[in-house]
Amino acid sequence: MSTSVGQFGSSGASLILNASIQKLTQAQSQIAWQTSTQTIGETFADLGPNRATALSLAPKISQVTSWQNNITQAQSSLKITASALQQIASLAQNMATNLLSMSGTSGSSSTATNSYAAQAQSALTELTSALNTSDGTGYVFAGNASNEKPLQGNASLSESTLATQIAAIVNPTPETPSPLNASSIMKNVTSATNDDKSIFASTLYASGNPATTTQNLQQAASSQRYTVISSGETMQIGAVATQGNASDVSSTSTGSPIKDLMRDLMVVSSMSGMSSDTSGYADLVKQLHASLTTTVSQITNMETTIGTQQNTLTARASLLASMQTSLQTQLSNARSVDVAQVAIHSQDVNTSLKASFILISDMKDMSLANYI
Repeated sequence: MSTSVGQFGSSGASLILNASIQKLTQAQSQIAWQTSTQTIGETFADLGPNRATALSLAPKISQVTSWQNNITQAQSSLKITASALQQIASLAQNMATNLLSMSGTSGSSSTATNSYAAQAQSALTELTSALNTSDGTGYVFAGNASNEKPLQGNASLSESTLATQIAAIVNPTPETPSPLNASSIMKNVTSATNDDKSIFASTLYASGNPATTTQNLQQAASSQRYTVISSGETMQIGAVATQGNASDVSSTSTGSPIKDLMRDLMVVSSMSGMSSDTSGYADLVKQLHASLTTTVSQITNMETTIGTQQNTLTARASLLASMQTSLQTQLSNARSVDVAQVAIHSQDVNTSLKASFILISDMKDMSLANYI
């Protein structure tokens, strides 16, 4: 009989008590976690009835974070784009100022013209660098094909096929400059610029052969970059090297301010050896100055558009920050514990553990009479 009682004591009640202690110990660990983190549990499985709410909020928070990252990247790129546009506008403004000195009203020597032509070549090199500006992830003027440089090759624009073609139009015989027909020159160099497909990346040219000016502008517009800023909502950002307005197209304008600037700098760089005594010189300089003045205004408008995009993104970032705070608050509420309830539970668990250990200790000294 004593053996049966002993087996019951060691195998029955003892095993039940040990299992109870193990559960109470786990509960104690859970309470310690809840107390230190103020959350119900480490995983969604621990949240009980709040699990569904937490599971629905988590992907929403991730989505908002993704939109915020898109805006941050876009803002960084736009800042670099705005700086590059300022540099390009400065090139146009400086050359327009030079053309005032070349106007011939007070006489312009061939030496002075040669100096301005050299400055135009230098400006073409700077323009090359500005148009190939990168934000670290892509080229800011390349549009949606941002991994491809907007300008083909590595040479300066001053060394391009178009520059050579324009030089032949402006000054067929540099040694003995012929009379200049400014209107004819501006029309011919504009036509050559429109027809050229050797300078910009293939993604920025329309498929027509040759493509019309309007088609090229439409291709530039369709190449514009977009970024996702909310569910189902995208926003156009940045600038494309060849972009412009069809309403600005004329026989002496490509409609694209950057292409017009490139063309005008190539014309000025081709005027070496000329002076105010060259027939038609003053008229050509006057038309170039008017063109560059218009270009400065158009590029300034491009800068303004970039600024508007930055302001829009800033406002959206503020809205998303508020949305994220709200969602995180809801998630925190779903995962947060009731501190008072945890304290009461902790006391209950500790009391139960103490009682279990006391009972195990007492059972060691129990006799058959105690069981009966």
